[in-house]
Amino acid sequence: MKGKNLMIILLALVVIAGGGYYGYTQMFGVQKVIVDATEQGQKIAEYANPDAFITPLQLKDLMDSGKDVVIIGSLNPKTGDAPIEGSFTMWRDDYSAKEGAYEFGGMRNTIEETEAILSSYGATPKSTIVVYASNAHHDAARLWWQIKLLGHKNVRYLDGGLNAWIGAGYPTGGDAPVVEATNYKAPKASEALVANFEDVVAALNTDTVILDTRAKDEEDGSSTKKGAYGPGKISGAVWIEWTNSVNEDTTLKSLDELKELYGKLEGKEIIPYCQSGVRSAHSLLVLTQALGYENVKNYDGSWIEWSYEYYEKNNAEALVENGK
Repeated sequence: MKGKNLMIILLALVVIAGGGYYGYTQMFGVQKVIVDATEQGQKIAEYANPDAFITPLQLKDLMDSGKDVVIIGSLNPKTGDAPIEGSFTMWRDDYSAKEGAYEFGGMRNTIEETEAILSSYGATPKSTIVVYASNAHHDAARLWWQIKLLGHKNVRYLDGGLNAWIGAGYPTGGDAPVVEATNYKAPKASEALVANFEDVVAALNTDTVILDTRAKDEEDGSSTKKGAYGPGKISGAVWIEWTNSVNEDTTLKSLDELKELYGKLEGKEIIPYCQSGVRSAHSLLVLTQALGYENVKNYDGSWIEWSYEYYEKNNAEALVENGK
């Protein structure tokens, strides 16, 4: 028994050493974090668009007010994390393109499919929609991005996500709300926040910043995630891993810290990418809503599509560094 316990402890230490907080939480599930609600609110108030964000305290007050709020958690069912009480939950397959829609994976679903999801949640264009995730909150940012593509005005990202919600002592668990379905229609669907393959090709060797938000081992070609067709990075891409924008407790960094991180990109056209447009959606959220940068587009196909064009189709337009 002692040997088994020792093995568990050693395994946990290896995970922590290799992946820090994120490695630990991926192994053991959501971990609560204690956040000062006043300081968190003040931090968000300094952002370019504070209405794109919400704190656990603000969300609890909003829920208690009885106003029209739809809360959606992007939670991996494999971890078994109890959701925010009164929220709906989904995972990547629910808001990704159907199998066969593209020759590669990782793309977003259609406007009509997103409309159907929001209809089933009882949402209307006037609803406040709050998105959240656990541990690594890029999945909430991906949801935020996809709902904004509908032209929905009031979409808010829960800072610190489920971790901070639990840390504040607010309730979790229970079934999804029982609501009357609506007939949600996108108020003003737009591709303004989307970059496609042709956009990225046109950006090569220009002043546009192609921003690689992946981990270092992906950027330098030493590892390839499942779904990609080979190692490497888009030629000329600037590397700033998305995790640099969050604190160890998973909440977003302050405005001054974000300016220090991304300040050299201000005023430029920016195309963030990652493996499949999830982590890069988080960077887009930070760049556009916290910093107020304009002309930022998330490359939906990201490295999966780019590597497909390079390795599978031998497309001469898909220039690659650190490949094979």
